[in-house]
Amino acid sequence: MNNPQLKLVSFDLDGTILRGQILNYAKIPEALHRKISEHDALFSDGKLGYEETLTAQFALFAGMKIEQIAPDPQKLPLIRDLDETLQRLNHVGVRCLILTDNPSFAAEPLKKVGFHDIIGSEVETSNGTLTGRMKLLTNKLEGLQEYCSQHGIDLMSCAHVGDWTNDIVVFKAVGLSVAFNTSDENVSRAATYAVNSESLLDVYRVLEPSLPRR
Repeated sequence: MNNPQLKLVSFDLDGTILRGQILNYAKIPEALHRKISEHDALFSDGKLGYEETLTAQFALFAGMKIEQIAPDPQKLPLIRDLDETLQRLNHVGVRCLILTDNPSFAAEPLKKVGFHDIIGSEVETSNGTLTGRMKLLTNKLEGLQEYCSQHGIDLMSCAHVGDWTNDIVVFKAVGLSVAFNTSDENVSRAATYAVNSESLLDVYRVLEPSLPRR
């Protein structure tokens, strides 16, 4: 198989570059954290659908100011060697993104560690305050396709790293894909490579043959 020349690498958030769920690190009252957990439990039990769960969870943030509740990247349990992996990718001119169904405002602080952009669900704001209006990103491929179209990037020049079933549609469309620390065999089978590691540098080593030379 010929290795594609990568121009962009997208990373899933929850369970991939973050140990846990980003919404758990939003600076909101404990009562709201409990509601988020309750929705997750209902989803796991099949009592709430995927879109229903996201809508119910994101609606909890209505009326709050982003600057007050956004997670602190310094306090997030990020995967080991994330900084170095992003530095190496950025050094050779590869664009690094987060591709997530989470609201983009929750992931936005991670730009400070080296990500260029966030592709995620969008919750409308008014003067920095979140409203109840939202546009869910339940199909990650659609979000990536729109981004690539805007920036003149071919999907075959993209790699995606993820761990859950909603990453499979992206795996099947991009030039190279990595199932990272997944427990789902369907996710592993859909990816070009499956990597289990405590360090993101092991993903970098898989990507390295397809990276631009400098």
